[in-house]
Amino acid sequence: MLKDLKKVELEITSDCNAACPGCSRTLNIDKLVVNSFSLQDLQRLFPVDDYSGVKFKFCGVLGDPIVNPDCLEMTRYLISCGGYVQYSTNGGYNTVEWWEELGRISAENPGRLHIHFCVDGHKETNHIYRVNTKWNVVKRNMEAFAKTAASDSAGWIYIVFDHNEHELETARKHAESLGFNFGIRTGMRNSEDDWLVKLGKKNKKIEKTITTTGKKQHSKVDVVKELDNFIEEYQRTRLDEEKISTVTNSIICKYIHEGEIFIANDLTLWPCCFLWDNTLYNNDKMLEKLATQGNEWNSLKDKSIDEVLEHPWYKKLLVESWHPYNDLHLPGCIKTCAKNKAYHNEIKKDK
Repeated sequence: MLKDLKKVELEITSDCNAACPGCSRTLNIDKLVVNSFSLQDLQRLFPVDDYSGVKFKFCGVLGDPIVNPDCLEMTRYLISCGGYVQYSTNGGYNTVEWWEELGRISAENPGRLHIHFCVDGHKETNHIYRVNTKWNVVKRNMEAFAKTAASDSAGWIYIVFDHNEHELETARKHAESLGFNFGIRTGMRNSEDDWLVKLGKKNKKIEKTITTTGKKQHSKVDVVKELDNFIEEYQRTRLDEEKISTVTNSIICKYIHEGEIFIANDLTLWPCCFLWDNTLYNNDKMLEKLATQGNEWNSLKDKSIDEVLEHPWYKKLLVESWHPYNDLHLPGCIKTCAKNKAYHNEIKKDK
C-alpha cells in the first residue's frame, strides 16, 4: 500500500533527447508512443502527506525525466512532502538557468536531492553511446548545477566500453573538480550485447560497433547464463519441485521484498522497470497473460495506487506466477530477479 512504500520509480516521460543504442526506446522506435504525465497527475497519486523515508527516483526505461516540463515543480512538490528525490539523466537537455534552479533546490534542501549524471565518456567519446547528446551542453549543464547545488548532491555514473576506456581517468578528475562522486556502472545488457551505433547528422552518417569485454563486464554474467539455461530446461522438460524452488526462492522482487513500485509514462503501475520494459518486446506473451486480469487493471488514470495494489495480481498472483508451470508465469522474473538480483546493474563508486 502507499503508506508502506519505500521507493517509487517515476518514468515521468517517454520523451528523450538521446538515442542510446542499448535503450528499448531506440530498439523499438516504431512502437514508441510519447507520453508524459503532469504535476497534477503526480499530486493526485501522492496527495499532500508526509513521505519522509520514501525515495522518489525520476528515471526512465524510455525517456529522460528532464525533458518533462513539469520536472522542477514535481521535484519541489515531493521534497515539500518530505520525500527524497533522485534523478537519472544524460544531462544533455535544458538551459543553464534550469540547471542552476535545480541546484538551488538542492542547496535549499540539503541531502534531499541527488542527481546521477549518466555520462559515458568525455569530450571525445560520450556521444558514441549517448547518441545525439552534445558534449558542450552536457559539460555546461553539469557545471551550472555544481555552481548552485549543495555539496555531495551529484554523481557521475560512467559505463566503461572499449571505445571510452581511455577517457575514464579524465572523467574521474573532471567529476572531482565539480564536487561530484564518481562511479562505474556495469549492466547485464552491456555485457551480453554489442550494438551498432549510427552517428552524425540525423543519426545516419557513421556506423560504429560498441562492445564491452573482459573486466568491464558485469561480475555475474555467468550466474545469469545459468538462469538462462534453467529457463530453457524447464521449458523443454518437466523439472522436480526441489530444483524449481531453489531458484524461485532466490528471487528478490522489488515490490514484494523491497517495497518499491514503478510508474510508467502512461500511468500504469508495475512492480519493477523490467516488466514495463517487456511491454515493448512482449516476450513470452506477457501482454496476453496479463490481459486476463482485465482492461486497465493496473492503470492509475482512474484509480489510486492503493486500488491497483489491492488487485489480486499484486496481492497473490504475482508471487504464484514465479513458478514455471503457473499459467501466468513470466520467465523474465526469474532472469532479472532470481539469484538475489544477479541481473541488476552494478555501480562501483569511488567513495
